[in-house]
Amino acid sequence: MSDIVTVEVAQGKLRGREATTKSGVTYYSFQGIPYAKSPVGPLRFKAPQPADCWNGVRDALVEGPMCAQMELFKKEFKGEEDCLYLNIYTPKLPGESNGFLHAVMVWIHGGGFSIGDGNSWIYGPDYLVAEGVVLVTINYRLGPLGFLSTGDSVIPGNNGLKDQVMALRWVQQNVAQFGGDPGNVTIFGSSSGGSCVHFHMLSAMSEGLFHHAISQSGSAMNSWAMDEDPQRLAFHLGEVLGCRTNDSVILAEFLRATPIRRIMEALDKVKQKEVQFRGKCLFTPVIERGRVEGEEAFLEESPVDLMNQGRFHKVPLITGITSHEGLIMLKEILMNPQQLELYNKNFEQLVRRILRIVKVNDNQLKIAARKIKQFYFGDRPLCQDTLLEYVDLNTDVLFVFPIYMHLKRHLLHSTFPVYCYRFSFDGKLAYLKNLLALTQYPGVCHADEIGYLFRVGHMDHDLDPTSPEVKTRTRLVKMWTNFAKTGCPTPKKDWLVNVIWRPTEYEERWYLNIDTELSIQQHLNKERICFWEDIFRSLEE
Repeated sequence: MSDIVTVEVAQGKLRGREATTKSGVTYYSFQGIPYAKSPVGPLRFKAPQPADCWNGVRDALVEGPMCAQMELFKKEFKGEEDCLYLNIYTPKLPGESNGFLHAVMVWIHGGGFSIGDGNSWIYGPDYLVAEGVVLVTINYRLGPLGFLSTGDSVIPGNNGLKDQVMALRWVQQNVAQFGGDPGNVTIFGSSSGGSCVHFHMLSAMSEGLFHHAISQSGSAMNSWAMDEDPQRLAFHLGEVLGCRTNDSVILAEFLRATPIRRIMEALDKVKQKEVQFRGKCLFTPVIERGRVEGEEAFLEESPVDLMNQGRFHKVPLITGITSHEGLIMLKEILMNPQQLELYNKNFEQLVRRILRIVKVNDNQLKIAARKIKQFYFGDRPLCQDTLLEYVDLNTDVLFVFPIYMHLKRHLLHSTFPVYCYRFSFDGKLAYLKNLLALTQYPGVCHADEIGYLFRVGHMDHDLDPTSPEVKTRTRLVKMWTNFAKTGCPTPKKDWLVNVIWRPTEYEERWYLNIDTELSIQQHLNKERICFWEDIFRSLEE
C-alpha cells in the first residue's frame, strides 16, 4: 500500500501510515508503540521495565488499549493492564529530515489520575501537527495500578509518573527517527496531566528529558494532586477486597493475585469512606517513603520544600487556568441536588474536604469556614441561586490559589520566562462543558481549552473559518507551537496574535487573557487570592 511507511526504532521496525488532517495537510501516524514491558503479573505495582525488542516489522497502525479504569458515567470497567503504549504523529516522512528536526510536544492526558487515555478520539493531532511539530501522546497506568503506595519499599508508589519518565526516555532515544528533535522537547498536559508536568519539573528522574513545559490547570501544589497518607488508602482497598492486614508484603501479594476488574470495581466502596478526607481523587502521586534497591525514586521530598529551595528544573514555562474552573464541580450537584443542602448545613465539612486539611483543630476550621462562607455567599445560603458563587469558591480553592502559590515560589528561583494565562473564551468547542452537559452555565469550565488544541472526535463541528471558535483555536495552537519551537509563544505580532505575551514577574503579575480578543492584564483574581492568603495564614498560626 502506498500510504504505509516504515521506521526503525531501538526495539525493531515499525509500520505506520500516511494520514491527512481535516484541512488537507499530510502527516504520518504511528500508533500503539510499546515504550515499556507489559506491567502485568509480577510486574503489577512495579516500576516500568524497558520494552522488549521484536523481530520483523511491527504494525503501528492502531492505538494501544487504554489503561484499566472505571468509565466516568456508567461506572463500568474498561481498558487493560497491558497499556504502556504511545502514539507519534509527525509532519515529515521519517528518514527524510534533511538535517532539520522538528520540535517535539509530548502530551500527558488528565483525568484525576484515574481515567482517560492519550488516544486520538479526544486528542486528535490535526492542528498541532499542521503547525510543524511532532506530537507524542502516551498512556500511563492509572488509579491503584499507577498510584497505589504502601508507604514503604514494598510499593513505594508513583508508577504512573515513572511510566511517563520511561516514555520520555523512549522519546529521547527514538524520536529523531520520526523527524523529531530530542534536544527540543516540550511536555504539556491539562488538569492532573498539568500536575504531572509540574511533578516532572521537581523530579531528578526527569532531568534532561524536556526543555519547555506547559501546565494547564494543574500543579503539584493542588490539594487534589498528592496523597499524604497513601498507606491507609492502600490497606483500606485490601480490606474492601477481603484482605485485612497491616503487612505490606501480604497486601502486595494479595493485590497482585486479585483480578484487576475486581480491584477497580471495589473503588466505589473505598471512595464512599475516603472522599471526605481526599476529595474526588483517590490514588494520586506521593512522597516515596521507601526505595526499591537498584531503582530510582521519582519524588522523595514534598513539592513545597523543593519549590522553596529552588530545587526544580529551570525551563521556560506556560501555566494558567480557565475562567470558571469550578464549573466541573456542578456535575455532582446536578446528579445529586440534595448535596447542596448537605453542604449548606455542614459547610465546615465541605471546607475540610475541598481544602484537604485534616491537621487543623475544629475551632480553626469553624472560624475559617465562617469567613469563607461570608466572603463567597454573604448572608445567602448555598443553594440553586448561589451556584455561580459555589463555582467561584471551587475555582479558587482547587485551582487558582494553589497555582498562584506555585508561581510565587517558582519566580523566586528561576530566571527563565514564565507565561501565565486565563482562558476566558466561552465557545462551541468547550471540551468538558459539552461532555458534562453544563452549557447552560456561563464561563469556561476546567479543561475546556482542550477542544481548541486538539481535534476532539465528538465535537468535530464544521465551523465557519471566520468564526471566533476557529480564530481562537488557530491562535492557541500557534502560541503553543511557537513556544515549543522557540520557548516564546509570541515572537512577533501578526494579524492573528496581535499582542506580545509579557512574562509574569514576582511583583508585576502579568497574564494573557485569551478571549474573543487577546489582552495583557495584571494580578489575576487579586482580591480572592489575598483572601486565601489570609485564610491559610490563620490556619497555620
